[in-house]
Amino acid sequence: MLRLPGSTEAVATLLDAVLAVGSELDLDVLLPRLVRSACYLVGARYGSLGILRQDASGVVESVTDGLNPDDLGLLGVNSSLEVPVMVRGQAFGMLSLADKVGGLDFTEDDQALVQALAGAAGMAIDNARMLQETRRQQQWSEAISEMSQALLSGQDKRDALGLLVSRACSAAQADLAAIALVGEDGGLVIEAATGVDPRAGAIVGTPLTEPHWLAVLESGEPLLLVSNEGETAADPSAGLLRAASGLESHGQTALVPMSVGLGHIGLLVVAWAGDEGRVAYDSAEPLKQYADQAAVTLTAASAQRDRARMEVLEDRERIARDMHDVVIQRLFATGLGLQSAARVAGHPYVQNRLAEAVDELDLAIKDIRRMIFALHQPATVPLDEEVRELALGFRAPLGFAPIVAVTGDLDAVDEEMRLDLLAVIREALSNVARHAQAGRALVDVVIDRSVVRVGVEDDGVGFTETGRRSGLGNLQERAAHHGGTMMLISPVGVLGGTRLDWEAPLGAAESDF
Repeated sequence: MLRLPGSTEAVATLLDAVLAVGSELDLDVLLPRLVRSACYLVGARYGSLGILRQDASGVVESVTDGLNPDDLGLLGVNSSLEVPVMVRGQAFGMLSLADKVGGLDFTEDDQALVQALAGAAGMAIDNARMLQETRRQQQWSEAISEMSQALLSGQDKRDALGLLVSRACSAAQADLAAIALVGEDGGLVIEAATGVDPRAGAIVGTPLTEPHWLAVLESGEPLLLVSNEGETAADPSAGLLRAASGLESHGQTALVPMSVGLGHIGLLVVAWAGDEGRVAYDSAEPLKQYADQAAVTLTAASAQRDRARMEVLEDRERIARDMHDVVIQRLFATGLGLQSAARVAGHPYVQNRLAEAVDELDLAIKDIRRMIFALHQPATVPLDEEVRELALGFRAPLGFAPIVAVTGDLDAVDEEMRLDLLAVIREALSNVARHAQAGRALVDVVIDRSVVRVGVEDDGVGFTETGRRSGLGNLQERAAHHGGTMMLISPVGVLGGTRLDWEAPLGAAESDF
């Protein structure tokens, strides 16, 4: 049973201390205030609260007053008083006081006062922890929601992974967070990282080749590594990873498998600098929940992208089949008919016009075949390579290879814009081959954060209005579909020639709904 001292003054001092401690709901403020109030209550020069691990196997953190953490040995040299702080019947920590003012020993009344304060502090700590847990759960919930939305909304995978580690780092109050995904070869490679030190980004692309990384992954259970300066690290490779990201090699590091069902797709690595043991232990369970939710969302996003790619491939196959089976056959039949008509035409002008029409149909058939070939190309071909291959395909009809320049963020171009961009270049070079009589052609593609610009310029005879503008009309329609513009300039400066400028904003295509 708790015994209060008989002194009215002591009871009043105790009530003041209880009010000071009980009015605070922030643990980072409450715990130092508890130690300070206990020292004041019994006239101790030094005080410390050793916070125990959840399994009570040892002290995970110390909060002191009147001395530095390195001077904790003083508590055992001077006169001392120790009282446990209990929270919901479990030991939270040990409150230790030393060196009573005046060189006196601590009395039974001192013991009673500190025990009363510790009892009140236990309730205040419980309230503070519940509030802290509520806030932490809300923060983790927001982190999971934002991460899931980013991954499933079609956001660039690298940006989404960057958000994933950023939110994990913030919610866990950590100094480093990284994600390593399993590649096609079964190895782990860091795909995204963030931290308080700018060097954290330098570990992206690092393979985790040590066998124990995969062992942790296959176990499916999170592992918290704890090492202190001067100790032999249980996992030297984790220390090297910390050091490469700008942290001390010793500290707390959580390795959290990202699991989907019975499978595992990667590891979430989270590290803390300095003595942040209590935060690391408290974050272990929500980190696992976050990692598993991230794994489910990454898997769903990957399946979503696969379905989208399959739909694109099926559409390409259908278009290619229709073009080959219907359009080319009709053009070929029309060309044969025109050739037959040319043989019986009496006037040379009519013969020439029919021959020109046959040549136009021949070029159109070649264009369509090139488009069919492009439709069967895998979408993984980089855009700059695809543009160069397309331009090189016009070497024969042009009589020379066009000069090609592609600059900017190629990954910013989605599949629809990619197809339109290639169609614009194909149509423009076809016009150069048919009409320009050029000796030189330049294709330049510029992609920045908000717009795509395509320019095709030649040094030929210049543009002549013929009344047939179906090709140019098609380019104008493609530009308008994206909210963009097309401009034809001829002659270009004093040298003549023609330049086509086609421009469209990124992500602004008209909706089909």
